[in-house]
Amino acid sequence: MLTEHFVASISAQTKANTGVTKDAGIFFHEFQPLAAQRHVFKKSATAQNGLAVSSSHIFAAQAEKAVVHVYSREKGNQEAVVPFPERIHSIALAAKDSVLLLGTESGRVLAWEICSGRLVSTSTSHLQPVTSLAVDPTSSFFLSGSPDAMIHVWSLPAILSFSPDTSRSPVHTLSTHRGPISSIVCGNSSSSANIAISTSEDKSAIVWDYYNGQLLRTYLLPELPQAMTLDPADRACYLAYGDGSLQTVNFYDDLQKTTATDTLRDAASSHRPIQPPPKTRFSAESQKLGAAMALSLSWDGQTLISGHTTGKVAVWDTAKGNYLSTIANLPGPVTNLKFLEPTGFPNAREPTFRIQTVVRPKQESGISDGNALVPSNYTLSMQLNDLLRGPATSATEPGPGQTSFEEALVHPNFPRAMLDASLAELATWNVLSNGAIAPAADFLSLNEDAGADGMQGVSSNGTSELQELKNQLASLQRIQKVTFQQLSELREEKEYLLREERKRSQQKQHQAKSKSKSHLTNGSTSDVEMSDNGSSESDSDDAASDGSSEAAPSE
Repeated sequence: MLTEHFVASISAQTKANTGVTKDAGIFFHEFQPLAAQRHVFKKSATAQNGLAVSSSHIFAAQAEKAVVHVYSREKGNQEAVVPFPERIHSIALAAKDSVLLLGTESGRVLAWEICSGRLVSTSTSHLQPVTSLAVDPTSSFFLSGSPDAMIHVWSLPAILSFSPDTSRSPVHTLSTHRGPISSIVCGNSSSSANIAISTSEDKSAIVWDYYNGQLLRTYLLPELPQAMTLDPADRACYLAYGDGSLQTVNFYDDLQKTTATDTLRDAASSHRPIQPPPKTRFSAESQKLGAAMALSLSWDGQTLISGHTTGKVAVWDTAKGNYLSTIANLPGPVTNLKFLEPTGFPNAREPTFRIQTVVRPKQESGISDGNALVPSNYTLSMQLNDLLRGPATSATEPGPGQTSFEEALVHPNFPRAMLDASLAELATWNVLSNGAIAPAADFLSLNEDAGADGMQGVSSNGTSELQELKNQLASLQRIQKVTFQQLSELREEKEYLLREERKRSQQKQHQAKSKSKSHLTNGSTSDVEMSDNGSSESDSDDAASDGSSEAAPSE
């Protein structure tokens, strides 16, 4: 059965007229199929952006303290209390929940590998505490925000690198805001076209292309936003305000229907701010929810939950912008809300590894070995549940530019045919040129017991093989020379035949032309003879007629 949960945290609150602090905690709720509270983790008071949840643990940065509480979801208890040298103002999980990022009061970010205990630090780039952290879906980058109005983009692989030459400074700095940064969210795309959205106390929300450090769109808001969440398809973001109302900011509105250009990435419109229409703002005034401090969206993007200062957790319909119900009433202001990934999908694969116990952080020490990048005391503590998923490879069909042996090296095992061929080749190495089997000690002369006789046998064997190879090379050179001579003779013969063929074709053409001329000459001669014969006959007829006319008077 498909099951969906969410986790809520509250901040400390004093009891009325007593000055005694209420028992704050973290609340684990089932959202569907049955809305109910399932577990409570006590003794925790977290501020905004101070909660991170993995599949096995819950991390809570304590408000105004330099302490992070670690809770085990499987055991349902507090596993560790981890102190730090300075106060922690924001946290976020990265690298498949194996790295916890912590924003400190001094303006730097700590990266804690929870399965090894390694703790590294970025450079101090913020002038004030880091109050917001957002991680790229690929864990290649993360963004940090601060009241100094600056947003820094960091490369997580560079921060975690063991190389001493790797820079731990920001990749980009986004400095358009004119007020303290209140929240940052990162898009859900794993491509280089992913976006990030930031809100500030200057009443603006900006959409960034953080890969290139470019501003894409600026939205002017009616009030100071208290919290923000992003649609799973990156179509819109949802904002929460101090009066308890919410607002939808659509990135692809009605303007998109009139043009084929992506309005969010239209460079000609990036400098023009946009005001979301008032109709996109909705509230439930009759419920007296109080100021909204936290937002989270379900995995399908249809349901929005909001946490308020009164301790109420409200449910909203994002399509209609309507209030649906109040799902929980907690004993303190709700500072963080996080929907967890739904469980119960058929044929769902388990994670490839599981972190059973969190290793306490220890500051990164210098490299112990000058020739090694990884310290000698670096160890991982995790449980492998399955084969590590890597790029698809085949040991029988090497990829482009790879030999079969190179492909087999990255394969889980060597193919049987390659193993058989290797063993057969290895067996032939001990066979001498005369067919005898050489002693095992003589091969490569790696056995300390092998004496001078063995070395001499190996050297004589190598000399005979070298002479045999020279003879084979000489015979191949002779064959090559003869072959080249035959090729030259064949080439000359081919040219001679081509010349003879051209001559015969020219003779045939000449004979054909002469025959056609003789036919024309014979035809003209016969015509002349026929005309001569005709003229002689007519002359004889005329003579006969003349004779008859002359004879008549004589009678």
